Amino acid sequence: YGWKTLKKNHGGLVKPDIVFFGEQLPSHFFRLVQEDFPKCDLLIVMGTSLVVQPFASLIGRVQTSCPRLLINREKVGTYSKRSGGYSVGMDTYGFRFDQTNYRDALFLGDCDMGVKKLSEMLGWEDDLNSLLVGA
Repeated sequence: YGWKTLKKNHGGLVKPDIVFFGEQLPSHFFRLVQEDFPKCDLLIVMGTSLVVQPFASLIGRVQTSCPRLLINREKVGTYSKRSGGYSVGMDTYGFRFDQTNYRDALFLGDCDMGVKKLSEMLGWEDDLNSLLVGA
């Protein structure tokens, strides 16, 4: 199947409800960032490189008292005193996974395993399993 066959069979092409790299984000994205992130009481970040803006900067939009959990295969978005490159902005809001930091936590591994471990620790394992059975 090529795009011409899809167009012939279905009368046109449908763009998925996503934003591709380089496309402008919808205006409601910026409005909701302003409204929602200051209210956040736990930020969970999963499966990302935290390189692409503006998403990489979202970890800095929560209050300084808000706990942040990174569930990922590699440590990303860490605090850096460097400027430029992939650490742009990380000098002010990057994750700090050191012993003196009270709010940033890290689970290195597969996202599914990280969510499973978090649900076990919170006593939500049965709830998660019931959701997975229905999926």
